[in-house]
Amino acid sequence: MATSEEVSMGISEARANLTEVITRVRLLGERVVLTRRDKPQAVLVPHEFYERARAALGEV
Repeated sequence: MATSEEVSMGISEARANLTEVITRVRLLGERVVLTRRDKPQAVLVPHEFYERARAALGEV
């Protein structure tokens, strides 16, 4: 993973650029906080990050 930068992005913007957003998450390791009216709604994270989080929570 090249970086662990976090970026905020509106859901509409992410939807319009979904392929690019997924590529940035997957290849650059960015975490993308999806917002609606400037309020966080969800986060896109690399799969490795997700798996580590699940393991840390004892879900795996």
